Amino acid sequence: MLNLGLEFLVDEVIPLIKAEVARELAERGYSQSRIAKILGVTQPMVNRLMNQYEYYVEKARKLNLWDMVVNVSRAVVEMITNDRYDDASKYIMNTLLMDLAGLRLCNAHRMVKVDIPANCNVCSILVMHRDAVIMNVEEAIKILEANPEVSLLVPGVLMNIAEAIPNPRDSSDVAAVPGRIDKVNGRVKAWNPPTYGASGHLAMILIGISRNDPSTRAVASVRWGSDVEEAIKALGWSMVKTSGSMKPSEEEVISRVVSAYVASKPKVVADTGGYGVEPITYVFGSNAVEVALSIVSLAKEAAKLAKK
Repeated sequence: MLNLGLEFLVDEVIPLIKAEVARELAERGYSQSRIAKILGVTQPMVNRLMNQYEYYVEKARKLNLWDMVVNVSRAVVEMITNDRYDDASKYIMNTLLMDLAGLRLCNAHRMVKVDIPANCNVCSILVMHRDAVIMNVEEAIKILEANPEVSLLVPGVLMNIAEAIPNPRDSSDVAAVPGRIDKVNGRVKAWNPPTYGASGHLAMILIGISRNDPSTRAVASVRWGSDVEEAIKALGWSMVKTSGSMKPSEEEVISRVVSAYVASKPKVVADTGGYGVEPITYVFGSNAVEVALSIVSLAKEAAKLAKK
């Protein structure tokens, strides 16, 4: 019997995302008819998604897809509210195909189709991971550059964001911004498009983490400080602080960040630096877009707290 991963996405996964997107758009004041046009469905279908929202949540949780659904929907709503509908569509397809090709949806698929062989890896042929990762980092840069509050988080050594292909072996498997991300006229600016091998530092962190947690493939480096710590706590994020010798080498910083993340998988690892080494906040996620949205949330919270 044929068990097609693409069919699983269309029949089972995409409806979960549409239900969550519909709910978020409704909360932002969008009418059901407008949501229907955006999602490419009928108004009665939107009404059904809204009325049966708890059913979709329960189903997503049963399939262990709820976190993925929330993260994808959050990014999609951000793009929709900025009238970037094509980008939203590309992001959904890019993310879902990456997960499918990375065999991260196999367990969920088997819950729906119990006859799938244990050694099935058919979906691994679906995408070119390297192209998909570059698309994610490009989108992440757009998100960061569109939100002026992010400039508050640029450290002295500048900001960067990186995403690895599945099972990265070296820095050539991790895409980041050459020259990093600077602060210009109250906004952040990436001076160059993302490319592979652009950040050995973030690459080594992601490679170290991938051996224990292959689902975490992205990280950003931003400023650390008491205000950033306060904002992280206000957001309720999990955080671990790391420290070591008074004058740590880059290898030591990488090792302690990786060790801290592997030990408890927090959303944030804050390294306190040392003599000649700036303290840095590392924000982690499954892909660069998810991390960029987290950076925006952190920046907006820090800006709000600064006004109090």
